[in-house]
Amino acid sequence: MPIVSDVRVEGNRRVEADAVRAAVTKKGAPLDPRKIDADVRALMKLGFFSDVVAEIEGDPERPVLVFRVVERPIVKEANVVGNEALSKDDLKDVAEVKPGSMLDLVAVKKDVKKLQEKYVEKGYFLAEVTYRIDKVGDNEVAVRYVADEKAKVQVREIRFVGNRNLSRATLLATMMTKEGNILSFINGAGTYREDMFQRDISALNGAYLDQGYVNAKIGKPSIALSPDRRYLYLTIPVEEGEQYSVGKIEFSGDLLGEEARLHRVMQTQPGAIFSRSRIGDDLFAFSDVYKDRGYAYANVTPLTTPDAARRILDVNFEVQTGPKCRFERIEIVGNDKTRDKVIRRELRIYEGETFNGTAIKTSKARVTALGFFDTVEITTKKGSAEDLVVATVEVKEKPTGTFQLGAGYSSYESFILTGQVSQQNFFGWGQTLSLQVQWSAIMQLGQIQFVEPYFLDTSWTYSVDLYANEAYYMTFTRSAMGGDMTWGYELSGLSKYIPWTASLEDMRIFLTYTNEYVTSIPTGLMTSLYNEFRSGTTSSLRLSFQWDKRDNRLFPTAGFFISATAEVAPPALAPSFLYGQEVNLFTRYTLDARFYKPLFAGIVARGKLTLGLIQDWDPSRPVPISEYYYIGGIYTVRGYPFLSIAAQTPVPINARDPSSPLMLVPTGGNKEAIINLELEFPILPSAGIKGVLFADAGNTFAPGAWRDPTVSWSLYKSVGFGFRWFSPIGPLRFEWGIPLDRRTDPVTGAYIDQAVDFEFTIGNFF
Repeated sequence: MPIVSDVRVEGNRRVEADAVRAAVTKKGAPLDPRKIDADVRALMKLGFFSDVVAEIEGDPERPVLVFRVVERPIVKEANVVGNEALSKDDLKDVAEVKPGSMLDLVAVKKDVKKLQEKYVEKGYFLAEVTYRIDKVGDNEVAVRYVADEKAKVQVREIRFVGNRNLSRATLLATMMTKEGNILSFINGAGTYREDMFQRDISALNGAYLDQGYVNAKIGKPSIALSPDRRYLYLTIPVEEGEQYSVGKIEFSGDLLGEEARLHRVMQTQPGAIFSRSRIGDDLFAFSDVYKDRGYAYANVTPLTTPDAARRILDVNFEVQTGPKCRFERIEIVGNDKTRDKVIRRELRIYEGETFNGTAIKTSKARVTALGFFDTVEITTKKGSAEDLVVATVEVKEKPTGTFQLGAGYSSYESFILTGQVSQQNFFGWGQTLSLQVQWSAIMQLGQIQFVEPYFLDTSWTYSVDLYANEAYYMTFTRSAMGGDMTWGYELSGLSKYIPWTASLEDMRIFLTYTNEYVTSIPTGLMTSLYNEFRSGTTSSLRLSFQWDKRDNRLFPTAGFFISATAEVAPPALAPSFLYGQEVNLFTRYTLDARFYKPLFAGIVARGKLTLGLIQDWDPSRPVPISEYYYIGGIYTVRGYPFLSIAAQTPVPINARDPSSPLMLVPTGGNKEAIINLELEFPILPSAGIKGVLFADAGNTFAPGAWRDPTVSWSLYKSVGFGFRWFSPIGPLRFEWGIPLDRRTDPVTGAYIDQAVDFEFTIGNFF
């Protein structure tokens, strides 16, 4: 048999000859025609060549084996042409063929298919994508994906055939595919996507299973195009079958004496219409019963036995508990900035302790409520033994620091300038440090604040707040400079002494000491009440109780927050040898309650109730007017000028003339009541833009008065709308308030309040 004396490669320019020789018959090997054919196929599989030819040259006994190759061209450019409806950003990540790679027609065809799917995803159901290869240099080509977008096709109508018991509206509500409408350019309604439509078919089946139609079948849908090829008409056939109810309910398997408890947590009841969703909820509830006892792998399987004659389903829940488990290890990942201990101190699962499903859910809620993370997931996996579990807490951090420089315009504050540097997770320790400056025509503020939620890793909270502000009320100017120091304690920290307090981990008490010097300067018309405007020091203690069940402390969407406060400023805290006689004495009580309820489609209902009462400590030294309540504006009752709603006092126009006519001027109330209701809904979720509809009501009441006969229900009311942008520099609020109880000047009869009042600010309200 002839022996190969040499192996030569010709035609290669980029591919090394040694790389070719490594894949073919070697020098010195016997010449085998079948092996040569295999060599050619192997070289083609390398993907570097468009053609390979093997030839034999020289002495027949010691031939030279020659492989003549034609290299595939290099892709110099790869782009899309004809794409007007979709941007380059929409398409840049779709194509796999990249400049610098060798031309691969299989990959090009895959890219064409992906681009076609991208157009369908965006609603261009008729779009066509082809390709062409243009030679642009020596063995270099440009790959052009040619898009013929055609018109965007919109789902015009969705029809159901055979649905006698479930209405069309009920079925449509379960589908992600929607019929087009006038807002389609905003919300995307009417876009047809094949993957989404297939999900809808499963959802329609689920809708029937939730209503007891266990034999319902959704047939193959038909899709029709309108003659002008602009609209799609979807027809979905339905076979409903008979409706089934629940018959007997039994439990079997490893019950461990929990059958009575399983019956208590069960939603499904004998005689009720069968519902797959309700059964699913029961399975989660049953599993939780056993997981709370440490059975991490507990599994409950529903076994159904149909009785077609009676149209009932008997259900047997079979329980398999598996081994009782402990947490072997708790791992935290994704926290590049946040320290492990900031997360661990919120966890209610501990290494070495018995597995507990509810504790995992509580831990996730507490870590999420910090507001430092976009997502929080707690997963479990098998440990080093059957009865050991490893829990992994995976977080995705989000920016918690803001640097804000803002400017705005208000109808009554004129220009507003704001600046704030804030870090909600200071150096990853979970602390808050903020510096804020604000200037407008009626308010100036400078403030620095530091909060440590777990002082020295204990249940104690510590914060300090230093500030200086000046506010222009309608009848005086109030300036204050001072600060406060707060100590708080989480009540669950008492569990070592009082065991039942272990469940009070969402409750805290706070004790705050405030010391500030207040200056009040009346306007010219207020000289007759000059003695009401006293400058002096406020030295007070404030005891607060807080119950915080919000799902997120920075941007809550569910839960509630309740704070009840009692503040005293007695003579004992303001001794004359330190402060002289210029001191403010009073007692103040405040209730702040906020509620959050997610509804549907990202809509969140919010409610806020604020009640306040301030009283004299010593009747001979009444509360100065500057401490009374004044409301109105974007932070209280929107639609009314800032701090313009207040109890009024008759004051002579000319203080020196006893016969001077009187005028009513706001002098503040010692009681306040404010109610705020909101519906917040997404507009452009990807950009963080939301809309809001609101209704506000509130008033202040003079000492001795509990109602205001000048306004219905004794409350000033308003409605309005607005937009909120959760921008990179912080939440921005743009709101238009419409006062429903517009006030008029008693002399001129002109309206005091605008018909519509625009307000702008940076920061959250609730």
